[in-house]
Amino acid sequence: MTVLRGIQAVLLDIDGTLFSSEDMLLDVYHEAMVDFRKRHGRPETLPDLPAIMAQIGQPVKKIFQNLLPELAESDRDEIAAQILDDLVKRIEEGQGVHYDGVADTLKRLHDAGFRIFSASNGRKAYVDAILKAAGIDHLFEAVPAIDNVRIFNKNELVACTLQDYGLKPEQCIIVGDRTTDRDAGKANDVAFVATLYGHHGSADEHEGAVATIESFSELLTLLGVN
Repeated sequence: MTVLRGIQAVLLDIDGTLFSSEDMLLDVYHEAMVDFRKRHGRPETLPDLPAIMAQIGQPVKKIFQNLLPELAESDRDEIAAQILDDLVKRIEEGQGVHYDGVADTLKRLHDAGFRIFSASNGRKAYVDAILKAAGIDHLFEAVPAIDNVRIFNKNELVACTLQDYGLKPEQCIIVGDRTTDRDAGKANDVAFVATLYGHHGSADEHEGAVATIESFSELLTLLGVN
């Protein structure tokens, strides 16, 4: 594996890179949708797990627009809020899976002087819960999030992170498993490192990556950390 030189900051996707919520998503989504249907008579049909997983990595509003196009935005927002509350509660209770080597790898990167940022389309409460559950939140310099005011997608999130924290694109990498990670890197001239694990659907999502990793701990080798 060729070592990437001159990198000072690592921008990390969360779902499919550090953590997987796949084992609880169907229950969480269906419970919220069924609860809404009991009160409002809709939606008529519920998405299955493959349909839900296909949306992971998209901004939240886009996820629910794609899954529940027949509902009004306010209805989708209500369901999304209930799902967020349930996900955070379950993560705090220990559900979900942090991938092997995440905590140790991030600590070693941090100790080696790398600046670490999240670059997730997930809502901030969700990302914060994941990082705190693994005991790694203190290793992140910042956890920026889509606010639908200044930042509407991952391209803008990465752009704002670079601007707000004085980061030079050529000194950063973005690590992730989906096209949104690849595209955010490309839009901001930040090198993309693709994970071969996670939630990606096909190899096409890794097109243009400067490197691929089969486990999160391989970042240490890629960045020359002994």
